[in-house]
Amino acid sequence: MDYLTDIKSSEFQFDVKTSINLIGNLKENLEDEKLLNFLTQNGIKESNAIEIVIFLPIAFVRKMLPNVNWRENYIEQLSDKKQRTKSFAENSFYRIIEKETDNYYAGKAENEVILKIAGRSAEFKVINDLLLKNEKADIFEIKLKENIIVRN
Repeated sequence: MDYLTDIKSSEFQFDVKTSINLIGNLKENLEDEKLLNFLTQNGIKESNAIEIVIFLPIAFVRKMLPNVNWRENYIEQLSDKKQRTKSFAENSFYRIIEKETDNYYAGKAENEVILKIAGRSAEFKVINDLLLKNEKADIFEIKLKENIIVRN
């Protein structure tokens, strides 16, 4: 890793930590576009805010529900209608978000903040609906499809 990459990584890491605090302190649940605007208005670089809005809820719900059989890959839907499969482990933004999620959980994690962030994910909504509708549903048996991340 070169010096410039280190600077960008530490800047992104700082933005992730800041975003966790900002989102945790929100009084209302903002739609993604409004959350993106809120983060950028609070000093988060827009390109970083986009990755945070996409991947932070995914990292939080995966940490919150470790017994779910999570997929290792996701599908990126590109604006030219092409799709490509990517690995979470190979995504440097996701790896940093996952590390900061682990750090948050290892510290003074607040359930309300965890729910605010994890609850933004589609996976949380699907799993929650499934468990509410089916009392016999077993979280160990839930099989999710790959996430589809839409890129403009």
